[in-house]
Amino acid sequence: MINKILNKLQTTSKLKYNLFEQSEVLFRQMEEICHTIAQEIHAANKDDKPVPLKVERINDFEFIFRIGGDVLIFILQSNIVRLSDDTYLSKTKYLKDDLSLRYFGQILIYNFLSDTLTYGRLEDPGYLISRILLNKENKFFIEGDRKIVYSFPDLKENPVSPEKMRDLIEKLIESALDNDLLAPAFQDLMLITYHQKLEHTSSMGNPKKIGFDLFAKPRE
Repeated sequence: MINKILNKLQTTSKLKYNLFEQSEVLFRQMEEICHTIAQEIHAANKDDKPVPLKVERINDFEFIFRIGGDVLIFILQSNIVRLSDDTYLSKTKYLKDDLSLRYFGQILIYNFLSDTLTYGRLEDPGYLISRILLNKENKFFIEGDRKIVYSFPDLKENPVSPEKMRDLIEKLIESALDNDLLAPAFQDLMLITYHQKLEHTSSMGNPKKIGFDLFAKPRE
């Protein structure tokens, strides 16, 4: 039994530890790219009025990128996950030949309205527009907004590079800015309590995005 435990620690546990370190490196790289993009937008803006842009680190596992009326929230998951056997990717030859390639680090990117954070509107929805999964070979695949997913190759042919991360973040920004707010039905606003009026004045109208074309299934 001790030998089994030791073997597990020397294989799977070590793999997970190394994968998290890889994911952490990628996460910091994405934060730096966001800073670079913000600086380039500031430099390119010839208008007298500055564009609202800010990259802010919340903690070691989260940073936010405010872009105009939108916010992208980047979250590094501390846990390593494994794809289940019944997923399409698990049945590909690439992952069948080496089961350790089924383990992934995760980075989640959510889109919220900037006012949601500014005014602390706890009931406002956010949208997971991208989930990045990274394996031990430093290859990744993406789930989320369909337009973004189909801009990148399949897992086996998709190693991480600064150029790809830059392209991904630019597409995330574009996707967030392209999705406008959808006005709620008048009937949904007709009746409110006084408590709702006092607590939620800044969010009256329950703003929601028109909607992303989200895609969570592997490409077949």
